[in-house]
Amino acid sequence: MLAPHIPFDPQESPLSYAARLAGVHANDRLVPFLRDIEIEPEDMAANKEAALGRLAELSDVPLGDLRANAPVPLGERTYDLRGELVTAEFLANPYTVFCPACLAEDDRTGGRRGRWEWALSVVRTCSRHGIPLLRQAKGPWDDVFHELEHIVPERGEDLQALIDEAEPRASSPHQEYVIRRLNGDAGPQWLDAQSLEQAVRATELLGVLVEHGPDQLLPELTPDDWDHAGRIGFGFTVRGEEGIREALVAQVRKFDETTGTPGPRKIFGRFYEALAYSKSLKDPGDIARILREIITENIAMPAGTKVLGVKLSERRLHTVSSLATEQGLDTRTLRDVLVAAGLILKKAPAHYPIPVQKGREVASRVKRIVHVSSLPDALVCARPLVDQLFADRMLTPIYYGRPGTKGRTQKAVDRNEIAMLVGKLHAKAVELGVETDGLVAVSKAAEKAKLPAITVLHMILGGFLERVFRLAGYDGIAGLRVDPEEVKRHRTTCAKGLSVMESFASLKISKDILWRLVDRSAEEVSLAVNWIVCPEEDHRIPRFDPVVVSDFKARFIHPARLAEQHGLQVGKVVSRLKQRGVRPALTKAEVGEDFYRVRDLKADLFA
Repeated sequence: MLAPHIPFDPQESPLSYAARLAGVHANDRLVPFLRDIEIEPEDMAANKEAALGRLAELSDVPLGDLRANAPVPLGERTYDLRGELVTAEFLANPYTVFCPACLAEDDRTGGRRGRWEWALSVVRTCSRHGIPLLRQAKGPWDDVFHELEHIVPERGEDLQALIDEAEPRASSPHQEYVIRRLNGDAGPQWLDAQSLEQAVRATELLGVLVEHGPDQLLPELTPDDWDHAGRIGFGFTVRGEEGIREALVAQVRKFDETTGTPGPRKIFGRFYEALAYSKSLKDPGDIARILREIITENIAMPAGTKVLGVKLSERRLHTVSSLATEQGLDTRTLRDVLVAAGLILKKAPAHYPIPVQKGREVASRVKRIVHVSSLPDALVCARPLVDQLFADRMLTPIYYGRPGTKGRTQKAVDRNEIAMLVGKLHAKAVELGVETDGLVAVSKAAEKAKLPAITVLHMILGGFLERVFRLAGYDGIAGLRVDPEEVKRHRTTCAKGLSVMESFASLKISKDILWRLVDRSAEEVSLAVNWIVCPEEDHRIPRFDPVVVSDFKARFIHPARLAEQHGLQVGKVVSRLKQRGVRPALTKAEVGEDFYRVRDLKADLFA
C-alpha cells in the first residue's frame, strides 16, 4: 500500500492518476515508477485489467472507479468504456488532448490531471471553460503515457497565452449527449438504440454531408470541422428517423434538376462510401437502412442492384427511358402521356423517378390508345357525339403530343374505357333480330325529341328508358334502338337547365376549365353543377342552372371576354390589367384561365 494516500479524482484517467503517484512517491517519471511497483508500462498505457488491478491494490482506490474512467481493451481494437463497446477510432489516441485552462487550474493546486473525457475523439470542447481542447501530436515513444507535466511544457504566461488564443465556444449538444450517455443517462430514443459509436458516427457523417456536401474528403477535415459537423448532424439525429430522412431527402432534392442520371454515389458521395465501405465500423447501424430506403424511394434502379450491401429484389422506380425500353414504347409519346397523367413534370429531367406500378399502368394505356380521329369508328357514332361524351366526362381524354409547339395537343382514349362504355350501354339492351317499327337509332331519337344524342345515352345508362334494344350484327352505339316517344316523355326531367356544352359555350371557356371550376370547393371561386339523380343510382346527369351560370358570368370575367367586349387584342387586355395592378381572383395555374372580379375593373380601364 502506497503512503501517504493520494485521493483519486473522479474525472481523472487511471494513467494520469498513476503519473501523479509517480511524482509524489518517487519524484520520477511514470515508466520507472511503474516498473518499481511491478506494472508493465505498456499494460498501463493500454488500461489492461491486470495493470488497473495492481494500481487499485497499491493506491487503495476501488478497481471499479479506475475502470470506469478507462477504455479497457477486449481484443481486436475493441474496448469496453463504461459498458459501451467502442473501437480504437473512437479514442483520441495517439494524440494527447488537454484544456490549457484546466491545466492552469491544476498548476495552481498542484499536479496536472488528464480528464478521462479527453481520451474520446468526440470530446473537442472543454465543458468547464468553453474553449476548444488542444491536441498534441505524438512525438517520442513515451507520449503514449500522456504525461501532461512533460508533454505540455507551457507554464504561467505561456499557458495563459494558449488560453487567450482560444476562440470561446460552448460544448456541442452532440458531445454533451455522449458524456451523459456514458454517465448512464437516457437520451433521444433513436440515438440510444444505436451503439455509442454508431450514434456518434451517424451524427458526424450526416453533419459533414449537410455542411460540406457529398464530395468532401473526410481525412481533410480538422477537429474543429468535425466538431461543427457534430453540431449540425445532431440537430437531425436527435429527432431520430424523421430528422435523418429530412436531411437525406433535402440532399436528393439538390439533384432534381441535374442532367444525366445521378446515382447514390453521386448524390451522397463520401457519406455513402463511409457507410458502405467503412473498415473500422463493420455495422454502421440503422442509418444505413434509412439511407437505403431513401435511395430506393427516390432513385430508379433495376432489380439486383446492390444498395449498401443489400440487393434490390425488384425494380421500384422507372425513368421514362427505362419504362419505354421495358414496355417497347416510343420515349417521346410515353413522356407526353406521363406528363398528362401527372406522373412527371413537363420539364422533368431524364432521371425523374416514376413509381413502377403507376408507370406500367400508364404505359399499358399508351398501348391501348385510340386516337380521337378514330373514335367515331370505334364507338360507331357521329363525331358530334364523341365531343359530347368528352364534355360530359363519359370519356376520359389522354393528352399527348408537343404542347409547346405549333398546333393543338392531340387527344386519345383508352381502348378499355371505350369497351366499358359500350358494354354498359349494351348491357341495358335486349337483343333484337330485325328492325322493328317504333324503334329508332339513338341519333334519330335525339333528332325527334330535339335533344343532343348524349342525353339519350344518359337516359339509357340512368335507367329512364324501359324499351332499349340492340340490333343483332351491329356494333357500338349505332346498334342501339330506342322508342322516341319514351325519350320525349323524359325530356323535361333529363334536360333541365343547361348542358355542359351549353354552359362552357355561354361562358366562352373550354370544357376542361368548366370542370376545373366545378371541382373546386364551393367556398372558393367555383361553379355548382346540378346532378340529375337517375333511377340507376350509379349514374348521374350533369346539368347547370342558367341562373348560376349567368351569375358567375356577371361576377367573373376572363381576358378573352374582355377583349371581345372592348375590341382589343387579348395581350393588350392582359397588359392593362397588369399595369393597373388588377389581380385575378382565380389564376391560370389553378384552373387554366385567369378570372377577374368584374367589380374590380374600373370603368376607364379599357377606354
